[in-house]
Amino acid sequence: MKNLVIPILLAAAVIFGAISFLQTRKAAQAQARADALLRQVINMQSALDQQKSQTARLSDQLEEMRAASEATIREAVKVRQSLQETLTNQAHNATARASGRTNSNPFAEMFKNPAMKEMIKNQQKTAMGAMIDKNYARLFSDLHLTPDQSAALKDLILNKQLGAADLGMSMFTDDQDPTNRAALGQQIKAANDAADAQIKDFLGDDNFTQYQSYEKSLGERMAVSGLQDQLAGGSTALTDDQQQQLIQAMTQERQNFKFTTDLSDKSKFTGDFSSMFTDDKIDTYFQESSQLNQQYLTAAQQILSPDQLAAFDKYLQNQQTMQKAGMQMAAKMFAPAKPAGE
Repeated sequence: MKNLVIPILLAAAVIFGAISFLQTRKAAQAQARADALLRQVINMQSALDQQKSQTARLSDQLEEMRAASEATIREAVKVRQSLQETLTNQAHNATARASGRTNSNPFAEMFKNPAMKEMIKNQQKTAMGAMIDKNYARLFSDLHLTPDQSAALKDLILNKQLGAADLGMSMFTDDQDPTNRAALGQQIKAANDAADAQIKDFLGDDNFTQYQSYEKSLGERMAVSGLQDQLAGGSTALTDDQQQQLIQAMTQERQNFKFTTDLSDKSKFTGDFSSMFTDDKIDTYFQESSQLNQQYLTAAQQILSPDQLAAFDKYLQNQQTMQKAGMQMAAKMFAPAKPAGE
């Protein structure tokens, strides 16, 4: 009997073991399915969170665009009103000129209009800020300034340029006769000197000397930067060494060149445009500038490739054409008033 019980118990153990194995396997499969479902839930929750975040960002961007659009519309309305006022004033001035009562220049009323002046100042601030970032970056690096120091120096330079531009706009008003313009020219020089004093206090004597030297070559740096902008991205793009060599060569050529009439020399500016920008002086200045440009090209032959040199030649010609057109316009605007009937 005992021998019979043992096989039965063994069989039962085997059966129970098989059942236990099957149940364990099913439990493991169920757990795996549960884990997979949990991962799906987590992934879905993560996707939902991302969607909510993206929706929030899109909502913020939409609000920013709406606010910017409203600001643009308000600015457009102001500009339209300013232009309407300017056109109305110009119409009145045209009538007055026809009767010989005034000699208004076409920009006088525009620069008197507060809204128009504010718009121009804002545009100048944006444009000048970008130009300082670009044209003074090398100076900031050479002076080893920290980001905060660079930002502070940029503000000082920007305020200096904006102050000169603001005073300069006053020269375009009708009530500025040659005497007043000469006085205003002295104000611009005094404001410029005061701004330089602030920059000197900030930089110290040695760094200020380096700043002044850098500013003397700023015209050449801007010319080379403009050329590089035209060539950038192509096979004729200037290398850093070429840019520095070209700036140095142009600066040396200009310092050695003897102008008889240098309309770009700020130290000779008096504010009397009518005597400064005469047709004869403009013609002489640009004849001499053409000679200087040829010396630039001769010096650049040792620095640039033939294709780069051809592009440089074309760039100098285009710049001279634009400068001459601007000076000729200034000469017409500030020409002495003619008697009525002439």
